[in-house]
Amino acid sequence: MIKFEATSTQIEICGAGFKPLPFYLNRQLIKILEDLGVPEHAFLDLQDEAVEQLRITVSNPINAGYYLQRELVGKSARIPWLIRKLFYIGMTFSEDQFLRDTHELAVLVRLRIMDETEYLREGEIYCSVHDEKGGVVLTGRVIITRCPALHPGDVQYVYATDVPPDSPLRSVHNCVVFSSKGYRDLPSQLSGGDLDGDLYNIIFDDTLMPTMMSKPADYPIMPAIDIGREVTRSDITDFFVQFMENDQLGRLSTLHQTLADQKPKGVFDPDCILLAEMCSTAVDFSKTGIPSSNVRPDFQAPGPRVLIENAIKIEDIDAEDDDEDEEDPEETAPATRYYESPKVLGKLYRAIDEQEFFTAIQRQSQASRSYQQSSLAIRLWDYVKHKTALIQYRHYLDFARDVKDAYEDNMCSTMREYSSHPVHFASEVEVFAGALIGKNGAQSKRQREISTSMKEKHDRDVAYTVQCILQGEEQDFSKQEALERSIACLDVAVHERRTVKRFGKLVSFTWVAAAVCLKEIEKLPGI
Repeated sequence: MIKFEATSTQIEICGAGFKPLPFYLNRQLIKILEDLGVPEHAFLDLQDEAVEQLRITVSNPINAGYYLQRELVGKSARIPWLIRKLFYIGMTFSEDQFLRDTHELAVLVRLRIMDETEYLREGEIYCSVHDEKGGVVLTGRVIITRCPALHPGDVQYVYATDVPPDSPLRSVHNCVVFSSKGYRDLPSQLSGGDLDGDLYNIIFDDTLMPTMMSKPADYPIMPAIDIGREVTRSDITDFFVQFMENDQLGRLSTLHQTLADQKPKGVFDPDCILLAEMCSTAVDFSKTGIPSSNVRPDFQAPGPRVLIENAIKIEDIDAEDDDEDEEDPEETAPATRYYESPKVLGKLYRAIDEQEFFTAIQRQSQASRSYQQSSLAIRLWDYVKHKTALIQYRHYLDFARDVKDAYEDNMCSTMREYSSHPVHFASEVEVFAGALIGKNGAQSKRQREISTSMKEKHDRDVAYTVQCILQGEEQDFSKQEALERSIACLDVAVHERRTVKRFGKLVSFTWVAAAVCLKEIEKLPGI
């Protein structure tokens, strides 16, 4: 596939199929699958199973460690490994408030090519899934889709099939191979997909199989604008401004979700079909001709502390919106109101009592704690002193203080930089877990985006800190004395905790140093 003519022969690798990617059912797909005949109990059962898995992570430190590892929480500081290691030496992470808060906060919050061998027939795919446990070739009828999915035809049945042992496709893993046969390529039928890096989702759970299918959308391809001359800087700025003016995808998607919940035909309603096309062609919201609504389903509420008006009936919403359209447009827009959705998304939303859930896991976490008087950090320090009784480390105490101060200065900088308020900074737990949380316990889209950047920065700071402990900051330090430096850092972390004005007492360096120290102790003979 030739996208652009170029003279460069360099290839940049953007991603690789080392392992299959997880697939998360989002609101768009759940609504489409519901309207295609998937029973609501299938979604409720999956949600119950997921909630139970979260509960299990609290009851067992091993599960908690692997959960944090899957979520990439504390990876640079080796926190998932530390939690499991503490368990193996007779300690439990839930005994420490900071580690427990980090885990609870973490709880709160495949590639594709064309079959050039021409073995696959129309409507067939080949997908070999490989991970650290081995590999398996998917076979039988499955569902394939791609996000974003708004049109009911963005979900299609296909047949996953195996290929001969000598087929070149056998060397392709964690990648969907599409057939090159048929009147129309399958990727383009899935929300206008192609083969330049799109991710496709495969569902092989029998409980999620629709009882009917919809014809895929067939939107016209928008031709590129030819200005008939060389592109100038002014053209680029004009294009950027025009793009910002017309970038209404968020409003279109939200309105589609609202109407799909309110209309009897769901995603098959003509207005929803039109909005799906508008999202695909990126048309300005004002050109849709569909008025927005300030009455929304409860699952679109920003958090649990929102009034849900049970008296609002779906059949009354259209009339209510018509009355509002007659008001003076200069007046302030009315506040958004929320009603109890009778559809599966509303039932999924109401099935989770966040307050009850976190109260329960906190009770479970507290019940699993040891009731010894000494703190976990002190007990760990006693363990390290016992295992390294003959190791001389005190000449590194000044070095350890410098490393600790540098780490905590970086922590304070991150807490300040990624704060949503000039006075109330992000907490140390939020930075350490890589997740900013709002007052209502939920994450906004902006907080999710900022959390990603914040996590990357903190991971770099932690990685640098670990490197300093292992290798030393200066050339005159011996790389063979990493254990001595790590013991000194743990000593300083446990016994010289400091309180920073406006930031409070900082404690996370204790667990960064602890993970390095325990890892180095493992290397001692006889340990």
